[in-house]
Amino acid sequence: MCPQIEIYINAERDWVTEERMERYRAALQALLPELLAAPKGPDHVLSELETVEISVVDDPTIAQVHAEFLNDPSATDAITFPYGEILVSCDTAASYAVAHGLSREEELFRYMVHGLTHLHGYLDYEPEDREALFAVQEPLVAAYYPAEG
Repeated sequence: MCPQIEIYINAERDWVTEERMERYRAALQALLPELLAAPKGPDHVLSELETVEISVVDDPTIAQVHAEFLNDPSATDAITFPYGEILVSCDTAASYAVAHGLSREEELFRYMVHGLTHLHGYLDYEPEDREALFAVQEPLVAAYYPAEG
């Protein structure tokens, strides 16, 4: 079963537009069968979900959620809940992109794929787990990112 992807904008940034988020939603929906065909991680729930809700938030919001649920008050890129909710920070995407010479738009899309990969059971606490997650995530980002144009 392929869940339906829904994206909600909860941060006002001029580059986080409804049009762009719709392109991301369509791309994420298209990559789901390929992700679901990848080996499952130990805590996979993605195939059991009807809907995955992705909320684009700012750094203060994600830091608050990070503190409340993971006892870490810092901003982070993405937080994934096993019931199918993913929060991604557009501010962290923009900051990271600037620092590393990347596109903030692609970085935000990467965070969304990252959250979906977590729902497929991949973890990133240990270096070997992170490597396995990125081995699934990065080809999907490269193949499905809806570049502007």
